[in-house]
Amino acid sequence: MTKQQSESRQVPSLPRGLSTWVYQYREGIAKQVREFNQRAKPDMRFRYFFPYAGAVDFPGKGHEMVLHYSTDIPHHYAETLPADILIMPIVDGRSDHGEFDDWTEEEYGRAARKVADRILADPEAAGVQIDIEPFHPSHLPFYRQLRGMLNAGGKFCTMFVGPRSEKLLTEIFESCDIVVMSGYDIAGEGAPLDKYRTAMKRALALFQRVAHKTKGHYMIGIPAAASWGEFEYIAGGGSPREETGVKQEEYVEAALEAIAPYRERPEFVGISLWHMSDPETEFERPEDAKKRTKFPNIIRESVWRILERY
Repeated sequence: MTKQQSESRQVPSLPRGLSTWVYQYREGIAKQVREFNQRAKPDMRFRYFFPYAGAVDFPGKGHEMVLHYSTDIPHHYAETLPADILIMPIVDGRSDHGEFDDWTEEEYGRAARKVADRILADPEAAGVQIDIEPFHPSHLPFYRQLRGMLNAGGKFCTMFVGPRSEKLLTEIFESCDIVVMSGYDIAGEGAPLDKYRTAMKRALALFQRVAHKTKGHYMIGIPAAASWGEFEYIAGGGSPREETGVKQEEYVEAALEAIAPYRERPEFVGISLWHMSDPETEFERPEDAKKRTKFPNIIRESVWRILERY
């Protein structure tokens, strides 16, 4: 048994349920979660929560990572969400020009230590949700070492990634506790429904195969609420909005159809909503929008009912 495997035994077992990403504190969001959990089936209740905590950047002076981190948003949610929800703060970043690529094992270890120290010092954090994009295979030592540091303190390392080759995905599963798949934009913005459904089924089969082989765990991001901005109409820019002809409910139902064969598998932890509906923004009535808008934050009541029945 490796040292990492021994350390991971200290980590609690993973519950099955929903997760979601949020980037600001809203009492309305906390209220939605509490009310939904009262109505939903046990394995469809929110059990994970990914609130924004900070970002990493790379100042360009050698292989150096700077972490900007605040517990403000996670702390507010920890106070207002049900106590059985695992708070896993988001730490994200961009490496568009390869700033985080091809570091040494020691350099990745120092970067991992910066993140681990903040998560381990936060009694309300059950782990971390890491999203450094674009992912590059050379980043794996960072995730592997971060996982070991967090597991030693009884906490989880989760990362966000799209489908990869089976070989690379195997290494990813071996480097973190939960792999969260971006299943909401898997076929591109405004994709035809059949193309989206096919892409989801193909990716899920791959994730399940690798998770079973590695004894790993995964969650699947589905298109709610960002499907407003990425699927119902083409997002971005200032020209008149362009309808795709497919509604949010249809994309959500297609995603759930693809997930259904894996719901009872021990490797499957649950569904992630990208991202959480925000009832307190100017986008509360997105059907009234005249121009294209990026990422409106509404999950329709009809979609909540679909999730409740699933």
